[in-house]
Amino acid sequence: MSPHVKQALSELAARVLDATPERVSAAPFEDLGLDLARAVELTEEINSRFGTTLSTGAVTGAADLDGLARHVSEHLEGGAPPEAVAVIGMHCRTAGARDPEEFWQVIASGEDRTTEVDDPVALSLLKEHFPDVAAPRCGRMADSDRFDPAFFRIAPREAAAMDAAQRVLLESCYHALEDAAQDASALRGRAVATIVGSTGLAPQAEYSAHALMGADTSIMAARLAYQLDLSGPAMTVDTACSSSLVAVDIARRLLLDGESDLALAAGVYVANHPGTFVTMEALGTVSPGRACRPFDADADGMLVGEGVGVLVLKRLSDAVRDNDRVLGVIRGSATNQDGRTSGITSPSSAAQSALLRDVYRRSGVDMGRLRYVEAHGTGTSLGDPIEVHGLTEAFAEFTDRRRFCAVGSVKANIGHTMGAAGVLGAIKVLLCLRHGQLPPAANFRTENKHADFDESPVYVSREPADWNREGEEPRVAGVSSFGYSGTNAHVIIEEYLDTRPAALPAPGRRMVLPLSAKSGEQLREKAAALAAHLRAAGPDGFALHDVAYTLQVGREAFAERLAVTATTTEELLGRLDAFADGAAAVPGTYSGRAAERGTVTRPTGRDVDEFAAAWVTGAAVDWPRLHTGTAPRRVALPGHPFAREVFPHAWADGTAPGTAGRGGARGGEAAHPANAVPSVLADLDAAADEHLRSDPAAGNLGAALRSDVMVRELTAVCRRMLLASLRRMDVFTTPGERCTEADLVSRLGVVDEHRALFRGLLGILTEGGFLRAEGTDLVTTDQVAAAPLTWDEDELAALRSEVTDEYAEMDGYFHLLTLCLEEMPDVLTGRKKAHEVLFPGGSFDAVEAVYHSDGDTNGLVARLVARYVRARRERAPGAALSVLEIGAGTGGTTAKVLPALDGGDGRLSYVYTDISRGFTQYGRNQYGKDHPYVTFAPLDIESAPVEQGFEAGSQDLVLACNVLHATRSIDDTLAHARQLLRPGGVLILLETTRAQDFFTLTFGLMGGWWAYEDDCRIPGSPLLSVSLWRQALERGGFRAVRSLSPAPVREDQAYQAVVLAEKEGALDHTGPVVEPPDAPVTPQVPVVVPTAGAAGAAGDAGDDESAGQAAGGPLQELVADAWREVLGVTSVRPEDDFQEVGGDSILATQIISRLRSGFPFELELGELFQARTLADMVELLEAELIERIDELPEETVSTLLA
Repeated sequence: MSPHVKQALSELAARVLDATPERVSAAPFEDLGLDLARAVELTEEINSRFGTTLSTGAVTGAADLDGLARHVSEHLEGGAPPEAVAVIGMHCRTAGARDPEEFWQVIASGEDRTTEVDDPVALSLLKEHFPDVAAPRCGRMADSDRFDPAFFRIAPREAAAMDAAQRVLLESCYHALEDAAQDASALRGRAVATIVGSTGLAPQAEYSAHALMGADTSIMAARLAYQLDLSGPAMTVDTACSSSLVAVDIARRLLLDGESDLALAAGVYVANHPGTFVTMEALGTVSPGRACRPFDADADGMLVGEGVGVLVLKRLSDAVRDNDRVLGVIRGSATNQDGRTSGITSPSSAAQSALLRDVYRRSGVDMGRLRYVEAHGTGTSLGDPIEVHGLTEAFAEFTDRRRFCAVGSVKANIGHTMGAAGVLGAIKVLLCLRHGQLPPAANFRTENKHADFDESPVYVSREPADWNREGEEPRVAGVSSFGYSGTNAHVIIEEYLDTRPAALPAPGRRMVLPLSAKSGEQLREKAAALAAHLRAAGPDGFALHDVAYTLQVGREAFAERLAVTATTTEELLGRLDAFADGAAAVPGTYSGRAAERGTVTRPTGRDVDEFAAAWVTGAAVDWPRLHTGTAPRRVALPGHPFAREVFPHAWADGTAPGTAGRGGARGGEAAHPANAVPSVLADLDAAADEHLRSDPAAGNLGAALRSDVMVRELTAVCRRMLLASLRRMDVFTTPGERCTEADLVSRLGVVDEHRALFRGLLGILTEGGFLRAEGTDLVTTDQVAAAPLTWDEDELAALRSEVTDEYAEMDGYFHLLTLCLEEMPDVLTGRKKAHEVLFPGGSFDAVEAVYHSDGDTNGLVARLVARYVRARRERAPGAALSVLEIGAGTGGTTAKVLPALDGGDGRLSYVYTDISRGFTQYGRNQYGKDHPYVTFAPLDIESAPVEQGFEAGSQDLVLACNVLHATRSIDDTLAHARQLLRPGGVLILLETTRAQDFFTLTFGLMGGWWAYEDDCRIPGSPLLSVSLWRQALERGGFRAVRSLSPAPVREDQAYQAVVLAEKEGALDHTGPVVEPPDAPVTPQVPVVVPTAGAAGAAGDAGDDESAGQAAGGPLQELVADAWREVLGVTSVRPEDDFQEVGGDSILATQIISRLRSGFPFELELGELFQARTLADMVELLEAELIERIDELPEETVSTLLA
């Protein structure tokens, strides 16, 4: 600060304020009587004296002469402070709040909205690592698992693969644009920035392109830019807790630098992995007292919170020009770094203080004007005093006053929302400015003595207080956010005093108010919401012309349209009510569906009715032409009512509240109509004993594959044949060869997707003594020379004969092993796909021989199922029973179970499921005719069954044979199986429980074998021992776990075992009795029919020929089937647009891949990519068929073109 400038200013101010220069230098301007008129006069004197172009705000923004002198000095040295940035819209969701209005209620009440975590998976994991820790509390955001994929033109299958944070961010950003009255469609191609703060990596639930993009945080910001076709910078920022406030700083700079004309600054955090609570506990920052108490003497840590917050930013001059609603202005922002401290996560009060001094200096805002600081305030004994000390040091440069500025932290109300914390703090400040209140601090009792508040300008607000302006000055607040990464951010937010003239339309002038939606139901919902919003605001809440203008220029137009004409708000409300109630014809309204093609008539004059009638048919109308003179204001109106389809977190427990189907009714586990009996596991134990007694072979240690002798023989054959197969790749031919795994991968050209398989093969050769490990090197041993087998048909035939002469049961195994090892080099190098090997020509014969060879074990399962059904019927006569088989495949287990059941009384249903529609169709062909009580449906057990159309709690018994291990997460998979069962329902698992080389060399070719991501497996294998199964089941909410083996051996020696478990939960013995029908009826798969556009339900098209089919011939149905399967939609129409129903290039490739199997020639990708609708695709294929008609068999042509 220049002393010459200060001296000159003291003289100028003394003249204007009628005071001596000495008094001006010593007293605050407020005490000297600086009002707005004198501020204008002093500003003119300063500009005349120094040749500057200061605004009056620079003078009113200074608390005293020192502040004004600093500002003028910096202006003279470095130019004027930067232009302010306006906040023109916002949206948020947090614990206890679905929008900013509800967020304010949480803040103003001083409530703690965190709740105890009740997720069993998360609690079990926490107990495993921290047995003595109490259940944590968390600020859970409601409905974080709900999303409207159709609105954003995202296929349900892709939406399911997206991280929940991406989904809630998309919806919140769109709502923020609506709050700002920005038509999203008008932003296409414009320089709109999307800057998103996010913390850490999202858990990836599967391995696919969509899952990668769904979990990649870099896609968060890009996703919105892509959906809305925005061309401004899009980036995701991760500086830990300060991420979203850094995003605000970046967005502000982009606007002031001219790179963007509009910016969305956002932050999001969803605690979508149960390990979150383990990690936070390990970090040592979680409150042992289970309450976040910022600045309190008892502060002992934070709590995790979920949230999303979005600000829509615009240069203030542009916002004023465009008559935008201004919620507040950002006068300055800055970011810095702690540098080296006592530890990488330890905060630095010096860095925090330096940041504050810097940002207030450069912004020209006197820090002495602050009356509120939204602090970082995590409620830790170390961090809070450091933050107060940093504030005190920064204030000291501007004022020596004490206890005049309130400080608080929203983390006490909703938990620490990590990457979203900063922007939610900014939204809290904007709401405080709107309501003119300083809210009370939640969970606060006594000041932390180490913070030394008595020597600080800040204090903690214990009670709600009015926040009044001091004179003519706008109120101002600061927001701080400090990341444990060491990156600190601060933003200055000032109240906007709006002096713009309001539009005054002629009295009695009729307005047109347009509303639109994607469906008629949503349109009525929008009409009702608008009417409720206007009523809540009262008669003086909104001017009718402002409401009309906002709806005209500030909302995206969809196909279903309503235009209401009205002269008064009362008239508008009556017409909205009538339309929302379903009235067919409402005076003064126009409704219709916008034309997709063709010519529509545009209005030429200013007639309201002409505009309304043209707009509902799809005409592009020039709304501003209806408004002359000063443009009306953009005001806050209700946003789009997104559909609430459920996409559960991959780890979510099956009993968590959800919906029974997309768009279906709410509810967790449905009450079963015949909850009948206490535990029947004792009966199942008895059934196992009967099985061993009645089947001599079952008690024979040498029986089938489970015999140790037989397994050893098969293992030796596997290793010899593997060596012979790989030798064809010119490796492992002589002793002493030395290489590393990486060398072999490079030399042989092993593709990435089979790296795990290749590592498994090397492990088999090492176990077999053909290789030995020396550090990272693998060296061939002398046994290589002692293994004479080569890949020769005669030698293989001789080996097969040698083995099967003694063990005839091994013939099917040998055949499958030969098929797989014959093609192993081509599979490893990507020249052949695994499914082409295991299912040549689409045939199941090779694997079926193995699936159906487990006669003893499948027989035991059949006896168990039959005994369960019989016991249930004895204890609850007339009760309906439902059995569901997961991963039925070719029916190896089903073939044994069905003959043991009596389903002819109409009270039993059996649901045959598999992830593959090919298998369910196979099952239908094999078993459907003779067993009318069996239904067939696809089910991916890695996803929540309720999201595939199955009703939660609908099954009495679930069985799964050699399938559940082939999933990414056993805990997730068991949660989904548990979701299907009623309380007290029984799960029967048949699983291989000891690792075997045969399975690695056959089913290990499939990616699913290596898909497991957890560590509760037998090392180097996706399999679980009986002990590991028991632990997983008990961890997942099952009780009374026991294992049975068809052979009398210890469970740790059994190669296969049947594992039984009961779902926890009380039983209801009073369920209704179901009367038997006059004739057997085919029970339906328990589903709730999803709304149009949702993912496919569990029902199969074959059960209802008319369900979801597109009208047309076989060719059209072939294409429609591919769309339904790949996109996950239930119904398809010829006119459906591929992109509108969620298609993209990845899904198009998958559809074309499926279509190829139905055509006798190669389909060209390029042409089919150009097809916009289903009808377009059919037309292209039809043209191709006709062009090749002379080359094709007559039967093919007649079939496809019938």
